[in-house]
Amino acid sequence: MPRKPNVVVTKSNHLVEATYALSLAEQRLLLLALARVDSRGPLTVGICHTITLADVMEIYGVSRPQAYELLCQVAQRLYARSVVIHGPFPHQPDVSLIETRWVASIRYQDGQGALSIVFAPDILPFLSQLRERFTSYHLKSVASMTSGYAIRLYELLVQWREAGSRTVELIWLRERLQLGGKYPNIRDFKNRILNPAIEQINAHSDLWVKWEQHKRGRVVHALTFTFGPKADPKPDTQHPDPAKSKPVKPKVTRAYIEQHAQPGESWEEARVRLQGLIDQGKAPA
Repeated sequence: MPRKPNVVVTKSNHLVEATYALSLAEQRLLLLALARVDSRGPLTVGICHTITLADVMEIYGVSRPQAYELLCQVAQRLYARSVVIHGPFPHQPDVSLIETRWVASIRYQDGQGALSIVFAPDILPFLSQLRERFTSYHLKSVASMTSGYAIRLYELLVQWREAGSRTVELIWLRERLQLGGKYPNIRDFKNRILNPAIEQINAHSDLWVKWEQHKRGRVVHALTFTFGPKADPKPDTQHPDPAKSKPVKPKVTRAYIEQHAQPGESWEEARVRLQGLIDQGKAPA
């Protein structure tokens, strides 16, 4: 399978922890559009973010008919979706909750096999001019997942990647996933939501993850996730092949980031940039 390109998704932590429900296909289209946004650029209303059939086929490894369906039918559904963003908001201290559509408009370019997405104005502060409290990750880390819940859980975990663990109230998690009355029984929740999501994160992403539950009496009230980056496969030290030997990739430690960060670059932006260079074999010495 061809190697997926290093496309980075960046969003405010407010958006990572927002309440919404999207299908897998809707999430895939949205993430492609998010990856087109300059997270450090100015807040500009009306900017078009163009996605092509080739983009969809390359990132997600789907056929041309599947990519066409994503661009046309799925885009129409995404246009109707909304998201609830929870405060407090530094830029709007008197507002406690924002409900908005993701998308203000979609512009189809059938002759070019492409469409352009314009994000809603109330979404822009959570996508642009981000200097702190944001999360970035490589789109390839979730591109092979086949569960929208797995993508959501991955984002909630990678937001806390430095801590390596996160405890969430079950009620809080259900609300963020906008489950409503679906899967009220904890066994159903585990079988239909949690366990498949964990399996996919472990199988397809750059993280390993395990979890445990916490009870009050006989009722599960919280979940703790422990996670970290997957280790690189160990080389065969007994029968090394000099022709296949590769240079050792540097680890993205705090000292390495401080040494190679660019002026004006946040710690998280430097980490994502350097990891991308390492993945491409272009790591600074």
